[in-house]
Amino acid sequence: MIVASFLRLACALMAFVWLAQPRRIQLHSCDAAGVAAKCGALEVYENRVARAGRTIALNVVVVPATGRRHAPDAVFWLEGGPGGAASAAIGPVVTQYLREVRGERDIVFLDQRGTGRSNPLTCDDIGESPGDLDRFFGPLFPPDLIRACRQKLEKAADLRQYTTSIAMDDLDDVREALGYPAVDLAGTSYGTQAALVYMRRHGDRVRSAFLVGVAPPDFKLPLPFARAAQHAFDLTVADCAADAACHAAYPDVRREFDSVLSRFAGGPLRVTMTDPGSGKPRTVALARESYVEHLRLMLYTTFGARFLPLVIHQAYLGNFGPFETIALRYDAGAALARGMYFSVTCSEDVPFITPQQVVDETRGTFLGDRRIRAHQAACAEWPRVEVPRDFLTPVSGPIPTVFLSGDADGATPPWLAGAAVKFLTNGRQILVPHTGHQLAGPCSWRLMRDFIDRPSARELEASCTAGTRRPPFATEVPR
Repeated sequence: MIVASFLRLACALMAFVWLAQPRRIQLHSCDAAGVAAKCGALEVYENRVARAGRTIALNVVVVPATGRRHAPDAVFWLEGGPGGAASAAIGPVVTQYLREVRGERDIVFLDQRGTGRSNPLTCDDIGESPGDLDRFFGPLFPPDLIRACRQKLEKAADLRQYTTSIAMDDLDDVREALGYPAVDLAGTSYGTQAALVYMRRHGDRVRSAFLVGVAPPDFKLPLPFARAAQHAFDLTVADCAADAACHAAYPDVRREFDSVLSRFAGGPLRVTMTDPGSGKPRTVALARESYVEHLRLMLYTTFGARFLPLVIHQAYLGNFGPFETIALRYDAGAALARGMYFSVTCSEDVPFITPQQVVDETRGTFLGDRRIRAHQAACAEWPRVEVPRDFLTPVSGPIPTVFLSGDADGATPPWLAGAAVKFLTNGRQILVPHTGHQLAGPCSWRLMRDFIDRPSARELEASCTAGTRRPPFATEVPR
């Protein structure tokens, strides 16, 4: 008995020493989305405070610089969500967004704990599978399905250990293990919030930050969605009215939309849709909260919003086929590790939403308060950790930072970034016209390259954004 206890203690001490000392990640050549890369993993404790128990292998992919001049700092890409895997974005990031940055700098993709290949917290089905149209177009986040997901994940994870602050300490461990003295942060959506948290916790290691579709720490997801979606909707309708072809095809989008919404007064609508499995038409009960939520997701980007007048007009005529087609195409939930999504939002966001804020932020919006209520009900089924209220405090300091905001962003409205940037002495917000929650086009990519090459927010030449145009409105549904 004494010998066994001694051996257990010795093993624990060896593990502590191993995880406490400076480490290097053993990288091996790999193919990442068709890109020659180096792959590896870093073991960290799931509970970083206890420094004992279960460990997580953090998946790391490094796309090496290709030029002769190799800068000592590396660009770390932070993905959106919460729940998106950085490694899933390698293709567009390396071949488009940061293609020219790669000449001098490594680009690092760390799957945040709970995503990708870093102990992913995925839910088998919480009503987001398009294979089951009744659930897909039914009530949001059914509590029984959320509960089942939690019970499954709790067998292999402490769901309280996947918050942003913990994950950003992981990121600093990876930075150190890879030997970079400093990093440049680049990311979108929730990745911007993660970057800001890293800046607050490890700012002395940050050379620059270029953040797109900014969600500050006080974002309180999903509180801003209703006003953001309404703002994007209003701009879309106004731009359609100003476009000759769109106005001719859909002369009264707002009135038709109000008419469609009024039909939900008696409950879910019985509509005809095409079953993805059989390809045959069948009747589906479409809940109002699901209908407006999928329209909100279309309004994330101007690429999705281009279908909105068509989808509304056809629904007004009683044809929900186009709505189904576009809703399935813009299915954001399928790409997210929803367990990680709830571990983050149920601790960092939902507890700080007050009843009065729900009323104020949803009044007069087509989304209403149901999206928030459904999220709150889901969080009632999810374990949470007490996050200090100062987590919501704006991030401040001298780090050169650019916030790139679309003026028609239906997810992270530009006024939130406008308020947050005031606390950054070397910060700047660039507002891109006719643009949503997206990083699209050579202009944005060039801004990112130029800023990382020379991180001066004030001197960054951004006149190319003035030429941004909204994509043409659709008059038919693509095959």
